[in-house]
Amino acid sequence: MTSHDQRSDEELVAACNAGGRKEAALAFEALYRRHRDYVLRIARRFARDRELALDALQETFAYLLKKFPPAGEGIVLTARLQTLLYPVAKNCAISALRTASRYADSAGVAPDDLPAAPIIEAEPLDAVLRRLSAERREVLTLRFVDDLSLEEIALVLEIPLGTVKSRLHLAIKQLREDPEIQEFFAR
Repeated sequence: MTSHDQRSDEELVAACNAGGRKEAALAFEALYRRHRDYVLRIARRFARDRELALDALQETFAYLLKKFPPAGEGIVLTARLQTLLYPVAKNCAISALRTASRYADSAGVAPDDLPAAPIIEAEPLDAVLRRLSAERREVLTLRFVDDLSLEEIALVLEIPLGTVKSRLHLAIKQLREDPEIQEFFAR
């Protein structure tokens, strides 16, 4: 197999749904290679720890694998595969974070005594974005970092399209009007 499978996600999903064992395995591997960085990026947003994000990556693709035959019924893509992967990766990252917290609690360490998760700023802009509410930041990130359409964001977050538009508008307005953010961009 070449390093870059030229088939579309739809074709790869169809191969996973109906292909023979070897063809399905190759198609799933191509989906994994194509989307692992995206899933890892999402997981890092919520887990803020590389190891927990890697656990979430594994759990996300294990979930996806279980959807395909023979274990599952298969997947019908009605939108981009990213709209399916985003909530799964987010939930897996949050679950990994909760599990890690429980283990820390059972070890006799209070949650407040845990060291803060390392904040890894891939870009200085991350500090600016943290000034937004979680809901606004999530919509803004999905739109401008993950390049999802407004309709796809509504689908991923399971909220009305109007709510997506409102959160995006308010996030942009806040970024424009916040004096500390203006100072950041003036540097």
